[in-house]
Amino acid sequence: MSAPIQWEYPLYLIAHGGGYTSIVDPQDTDEQPQHILTTHSSEGVALGFMQQFGIIGEPRQLNNDREFRWFLKSLKLPVTKVAYDPEPIEFDVNAKWVAKIKTLLEDYLIVDNSPWNYPVFVVDQPDGFSSTVGNDENGESMTLLNLFTDEEKAKKYIETQEKDGEVVTLHNMEHVREILLGLRDSVSAVAMDPVYEENESSSQYCIGVEALLDKYLVLDQ
Repeated sequence: MSAPIQWEYPLYLIAHGGGYTSIVDPQDTDEQPQHILTTHSSEGVALGFMQQFGIIGEPRQLNNDREFRWFLKSLKLPVTKVAYDPEPIEFDVNAKWVAKIKTLLEDYLIVDNSPWNYPVFVVDQPDGFSSTVGNDENGESMTLLNLFTDEEKAKKYIETQEKDGEVVTLHNMEHVREILLGLRDSVSAVAMDPVYEENESSSQYCIGVEALLDKYLVLDQ
């Protein structure tokens, strides 16, 4: 019985020859055999594989389901499968598991199009979630929800203000959608990782609430 398909992040790939290392199933007798991408559970395991086969370079790290899914969707024929921690021997890939890319994409890597990795954070203050008042392209006043991609950034933002606040962790897309739907009538956009200086809040990246709800905070197809 084969091992269950499971892994932990970070997951490591090995860059080689303008692409990434893959192996041919020794039991594949087709004239144009399909290739199996090699993935590795740790940097040490990847480096050991590289040493065994004389590959020079550094492993690439994938940190979450979204990165893994995007990478798999970019692969072209003849790569059609993935092997986890393979140790090839003469007639066997000898991996913890081997799975079709199609299977991984359809059954194991169902992710959304969020423009950030989870968790993300907001600041709950006495008068509601921390927000910034700014102007849109037409000079009209607009309110932006402050959202942070790092908990320490959120805590630092609280420290620079005169108001108290509590950092709230949003673990997934549904948590963010719930908050945005509740604020839809009062908030026009999300300010990413704003900084509070000289009594003003500023952010380099802002995304409209409607765009987030309709385009980004949806499942990747």
